[in-house]
Amino acid sequence: MPPHVPRKRLRSPLDDSGSPTKKPSKAKSKIKVTPAKAGTPRKPTLFEDLDSDSKKGSAEQTKQALRQMHEDANDSDSSLSSLSDADFEDVPTTKRQKVSHDSDGSDDEEMEFEDVPSHQIQHPEPEVEGDLELNLFQDNQITLARELGKKGPSKREKAIRASTHCIHVQFLLWHGAVRNSWLCDKELQAIMISHLPARLWDEVDRWRLNSGLDIPKDIPKKPTRGKSSQRGKGKQRAPAPARDWGDAADRLEKGVPDMSHGDPLFRLMKCLVSWWKQRFRITSPGLRRWGYMDARRLGKLVRSFEADDHDQDRFGERIKTLQDLRHRAQECTGSRDVGSQLFTALLRGLGLEARMVANLQPLGFGFSKNEDADDENTTQNGLSNADKSSTSTPREPNGKKKQPVKPKTRRVKKSDKHALKMDLDESDEYVEALTEESNDDSSIVDVTDTLRPGRPKSKAYDKDLEFPHYWTEVLSPVTKKFLPVDPIVKSVVATSRDLIESLEPRGGKADKAKQVMAYCIGFSQDGTAKDVTVRYLRKQIFPGKTKGFRFPEEKIPVYNKHGKIKRYDLFNWFKSVMRGYTRGDWKRPVTELDEVEEFTDLQPAKPEKKEVKEGEETLQYYKASKEYVLERHLKREEALLSDAIPVKVFRNKGKGSKVEEEDVYLRKDVVAVKSAETWHKQGRAPIEGAQPLKHAPYRAATTNRRREIAEAEAASGQKVLQPLYSFEQTDWIIPPPIQNGVIPKNEYGNIDMFAEHMCPEGAVHVPYRGVVRVCKRLEVDYAEAVVGFEFGHRMAVPVIQGVVVAEENYERVVEELEKDEAERVRKENEKRRKEVLTVWRKFLMGLRIADRFRQEYGHLDESMEVFGHSTTDNDFEAMRERDEDMAGGFLPEGYEEEEAAEVEKPRQTSSFFPAVNEDEDSDEANDPFEVDYGKGEDKDVPAEQISEPLTPAKATPKKAAPKAKAKPKQSTRRRSRRKRAVSTDVEGDEDEFVDLDSDS
Repeated sequence: MPPHVPRKRLRSPLDDSGSPTKKPSKAKSKIKVTPAKAGTPRKPTLFEDLDSDSKKGSAEQTKQALRQMHEDANDSDSSLSSLSDADFEDVPTTKRQKVSHDSDGSDDEEMEFEDVPSHQIQHPEPEVEGDLELNLFQDNQITLARELGKKGPSKREKAIRASTHCIHVQFLLWHGAVRNSWLCDKELQAIMISHLPARLWDEVDRWRLNSGLDIPKDIPKKPTRGKSSQRGKGKQRAPAPARDWGDAADRLEKGVPDMSHGDPLFRLMKCLVSWWKQRFRITSPGLRRWGYMDARRLGKLVRSFEADDHDQDRFGERIKTLQDLRHRAQECTGSRDVGSQLFTALLRGLGLEARMVANLQPLGFGFSKNEDADDENTTQNGLSNADKSSTSTPREPNGKKKQPVKPKTRRVKKSDKHALKMDLDESDEYVEALTEESNDDSSIVDVTDTLRPGRPKSKAYDKDLEFPHYWTEVLSPVTKKFLPVDPIVKSVVATSRDLIESLEPRGGKADKAKQVMAYCIGFSQDGTAKDVTVRYLRKQIFPGKTKGFRFPEEKIPVYNKHGKIKRYDLFNWFKSVMRGYTRGDWKRPVTELDEVEEFTDLQPAKPEKKEVKEGEETLQYYKASKEYVLERHLKREEALLSDAIPVKVFRNKGKGSKVEEEDVYLRKDVVAVKSAETWHKQGRAPIEGAQPLKHAPYRAATTNRRREIAEAEAASGQKVLQPLYSFEQTDWIIPPPIQNGVIPKNEYGNIDMFAEHMCPEGAVHVPYRGVVRVCKRLEVDYAEAVVGFEFGHRMAVPVIQGVVVAEENYERVVEELEKDEAERVRKENEKRRKEVLTVWRKFLMGLRIADRFRQEYGHLDESMEVFGHSTTDNDFEAMRERDEDMAGGFLPEGYEEEEAAEVEKPRQTSSFFPAVNEDEDSDEANDPFEVDYGKGEDKDVPAEQISEPLTPAKATPKKAAPKAKAKPKQSTRRRSRRKRAVSTDVEGDEDEFVDLDSDS
């Protein structure tokens, strides 16, 4: 294949005959070239290839491109060996030529191309092997999976995970409380008791008898036939003499527990666990801790959970109602969690006080790798492997297939004497767990040769979960202690401390399955719950395995009145959550059993101190030791005495075979050291000539000190260290006495009073406010007392408290200060008195105004018109009917204006169409409806006050004189509205409105 030449092209395109065409002129800015072949397209650009799917002619273009490739491959003249250098020319990189193609007489279109089509065979791009994964996230979406950089998680991400953990814990608590309430259902307990076989009922009776709960009745013993060694007819062996502790012996005291073989509850629990392990079948997965996953995967799971049918292999078991749980109890099927819960219901039905213990598996609040969910492929492969393992035939260690165990066809029938005994070591139907092919009836004598078909095989669920999530705690009526029992996963009756600790998840399998020990909650029959995590921790050391998985206690700062942190209080979040479940209120008080349990089994143990032998010491041992210390473990404010002598040498093994030796000192040779400034704030100063015990880097708390340290380091070229002194190297600061009543001052114009002995002899400290003003008025020499510093915003602000004056001026200053204080108190009282009088004045003025309104307008009721409007329903109905008659301002049907003008007597008209007066041009005409205001000299009445009364009775004026006086006080807005009303065509309506307004 010839090499690819990207920037060379033919000087001129070839025509049909094979001869080159003429070279176009360079003078033209736009070159128009007629294509040699109408069916040979140019090479499409990258953008055209990407958009080819959305175009209608994409298929046609593809066919043309394939045809062109085929022609180029068959053309023998397309190789570069048949072309000379003269046939090529360089194409400039910056300038691009625009070529327009004319086809079918259409207008020329300028088309821009980036590359010249090559004449080599086009080979398809090699396909990329493997899966392609695209992670698409929205900007406003936060991924839950761990996608952190080098900086680690942010505060927001930490807060999100902490909130998620807290919410998940509360959900699991509520789930356990609901399930615990279902286990108290009497019908459910009756279903569980109905499954018990007769032989287990004998065990229950035996337990009640040995525990002292039932008193045995005096039943005459039936004569039993013992083994006789008769050698002849009628010959019988004489019975042996009975002993006091033999079969003929009786209990000396009735109702007392029989503890000769330990707690009778142990035997009953072992029998019940063995029977329930065989009877219950696991047919669905239980609760599992998945971990955090990305938002895409989580959204897909949520949509599938809500929309699709429930898939228990993918989402776990779902029991919505109590009826579903009863159905599981009837069939003795479900998840392993349900099996443990039904066992608790069985024990409660038998009259035992049993707790349902739940080891909560919430999402964590950390950012370790174990907190993230496994990949989808890993999870699916795990499920498929579990299915294969469940369907495959079990194999022996040597690799051969294990043959299924067949039940025995014959069984030796025991005698009546041996039938009453229970031998736990022999094979029994409720002691030894049988295989899946066996059943409860395998102990029955089978006289047929055919075998009973076994149970249908089910999938193996939760085989990777080695530790249980639910188990039971049973209260022994004899010892008054709770006995942990796990009937499904481990089949453990925890009679010892080692068996109790075996329920704690630990090891590589637990880490791989994400099983943790964080919150173990015991739910009682009365609906309460208790935190029993300490009981299952190794050696009962708290936090133990719960560290990192259980929400820790938080330090809450407590501030004083000045805004400074006074102390820190520990806040236990989980303890506050458990307040809604624990006992302690008047309905469910704390019992004596709870108090004993809190101080015994649930009391965290203190870790034992290991005794370290001589020569086996470690760095951690010396760091925590109270007797010895290494120099490397000293704090900044700690130093060794100058005469300290090492007592031994510590040999620390370094990398390879290198051994480092380090001196070991006694802890009593370590003293506290401080800087000269710190000692000065305590009223002490280093003794002259004392050598510091230690030099340490400066701690710059202010910006000025930082600047000074930087300048000193720049000048010296090395790091500046601060000398530190011990208490023995310092002495009290005693200033010299004052002279002539003048107080000594520092460079800032004040005096340091960090301690009482820092006051000079002959001076007195006056720690009162306002004393500076008094000293200035009396012209007494003083110095402000600095008693400390406050640090904030990289600044040190001195705290000034009073002044220091001479003793001879103390009485004058105090006397004048008392006068100023009395005057200040008087002014404050006067100010307070004025404020109180102002409030009382407002209160009294309000009472007077209310009383005046009551006197003037107290006789008015709702029937009176207020501002021309009446609140009665009659006036409103009349107004509404009048508006309906006049059709809302339009001319009603049959209305004739001329007929209305011929009526001589006055009539009532609508406010929109008033009656026209023929003598309206004469000013002296008497209007029969003119309102008289009692003033005969006022003959000219304004047009605003002329209106038509609705009825003659309402034309009587009332209180006209006060209204006439109040007329000039009308607002400008009201006058302008009345003027506009007169200028309109419907004057009658506006006049009527004005008349009603004036009458009011």
